[in-house]
Amino acid sequence: MRAALVLFLALALGACTQTAARPAADAPRPDETPAPHAASAKPKVAPDVVESAAGAFVGQRVDGGELLSADDLFDELSRADLICVGEEHGHARSHFAQWAVLGALAERSTMSGRSLALGLEMLPRSEQRALDRYLGFELEEADFMREARWLDHWGWDFAFYRPQLELARHKGLPVLALNASRGLTRGVARLGIEGLSREQQKQLPELDLSDADHRAWFDGTMKGHPHGKADQLYAAQVVWDETMAESAARWLGGKLPGRQLVVLAGTGHCRGDAIPKRVRRRAPARVVSVRVAGTDAAKVGEWDFVITFE
Repeated sequence: MRAALVLFLALALGACTQTAARPAADAPRPDETPAPHAASAKPKVAPDVVESAAGAFVGQRVDGGELLSADDLFDELSRADLICVGEEHGHARSHFAQWAVLGALAERSTMSGRSLALGLEMLPRSEQRALDRYLGFELEEADFMREARWLDHWGWDFAFYRPQLELARHKGLPVLALNASRGLTRGVARLGIEGLSREQQKQLPELDLSDADHRAWFDGTMKGHPHGKADQLYAAQVVWDETMAESAARWLGGKLPGRQLVVLAGTGHCRGDAIPKRVRRRAPARVVSVRVAGTDAAKVGEWDFVITFE
């Protein structure tokens, strides 16, 4: 595994241009069904889909437009406390970029002595035990997927995440299940926060629903999706972001700068006004957002760095 990672990181050097990416609205809709059949709508991919997506790339600082070699980008990211790497879920190069970032930061953390961890949007906090058992080699992949209910919670092919998790597993990195349960976000989307049961309300993180720029972005992504009440759908999106931010901030805790966290989440969650801003409200952390280049321009304040492939 280590030899393969070195090979693919070696490919990640050189100049390049943008690749197309789809905009994605990650908010749960009231009619969304996180049941096993939801996974059937997701295409199966080759087991080596991430490795096969290897390619040369460079970074770019969004504020000012400075181009960075892959190594310079990794050096910049290594100075942050939390690095949120946004993905287009079905695009293999998003996942290769995540793998490359995680591998490079793992090498740098060995030299710096910082404790590095990986955080996942893909699983709710309730599945942390299954995740820990997998990381501790108590579960094989198929058993982990079944015990953690991967297809129920997520549905995207595990092959998109296998290299990142295997890297963490073999390097002994903690991996955190960051997310809220689908039951909670679905409840907010259908009933609103006030309509939740007392038990569900206890699961809610501290919420900031007042960010006008974030709300405008969300409303724009939801155009053409007339499902439910806009305020309730937005609250569900914020519950999702705030829960992941809370989970991340708890792990970073009072142990900065000794700890560093790489978060894998959809592009809508890694924007500057989503997880990053909500982590900063909770912890004095340096947080950066990274995305793989898409068809729309990255804006200052929304993204700190962009990765572009050949």
